[in-house]
Amino acid sequence: MRISFLFSVAFSLTLYGSSVFATENIANNQKQGESLREQLYKIISKHKVLSYKDLWKAFKKTDALPNQPNEVFDIYSYKKGKLPYVYKFFTDQCGHYKKEGDCYNREHSFPKSWWGGSLGEPMARDLFHIYPVDGFVNNMRANHPYAEVDPKSAKLSENGSMLGKAKNKLLKGVFFEPIDEFKGDFARGYFYLLTAYYDKIQDWSSPILEGNNFKPWAQKILLKWHQKDPVSDKEIKRNKRIMAIQGNYNPFIVSPKLVGKIWKDN
Repeated sequence: MRISFLFSVAFSLTLYGSSVFATENIANNQKQGESLREQLYKIISKHKVLSYKDLWKAFKKTDALPNQPNEVFDIYSYKKGKLPYVYKFFTDQCGHYKKEGDCYNREHSFPKSWWGGSLGEPMARDLFHIYPVDGFVNNMRANHPYAEVDPKSAKLSENGSMLGKAKNKLLKGVFFEPIDEFKGDFARGYFYLLTAYYDKIQDWSSPILEGNNFKPWAQKILLKWHQKDPVSDKEIKRNKRIMAIQGNYNPFIVSPKLVGKIWKDN
């Protein structure tokens, strides 16, 4: 079993290395916009679809705290220095919760209600936009879009993530703003989704979408977050680990310049 496991890891790393090479070649070609997005779609859309239950096991491989393989890296509670609370994998999975710090849940950073709520859809079980996070904060975020929030109106989580009215007064409703350290992670997850599910987006209903692409205000925010929070070592490692599980990868982590070749700040 040990030899089999080591072979699997070595094979996935080799596969990832070849994917990096292929993605860099794509990034350096002349394609832009929709034609480039379609080219990437053909590469990353086919992957192993997990069961919803399997996400719990996958998180232990993709979202453990550094040097703490049994503890959850929760991006809605994580902050440098002292963590407000720490969850153990499996032991602290959510059942019931009353407050922040009670248990962790499966957060669809791109809310499932935006494609109709079905857990039978492949995007409902795609690790590239699903994270283990505090259940109470997950419920607080609900299906509110990401945006930059006015701190004067905000409700805060323990790590400073905010729920409230948008700074941009033209945006109406309630929005959620994660902390700066993970804004790029979420943005690149969204770029991945709109590429990997290029054939499905037209049927989705979301306050951030228009046709099969982002609304201008959402695109502007996501591009800003992508630029200001560059790809981290955490993201690179998570990308490799998900590839070992699902068999595909997020090309916008491998080659961040692909983002600007498809989406432009308008």
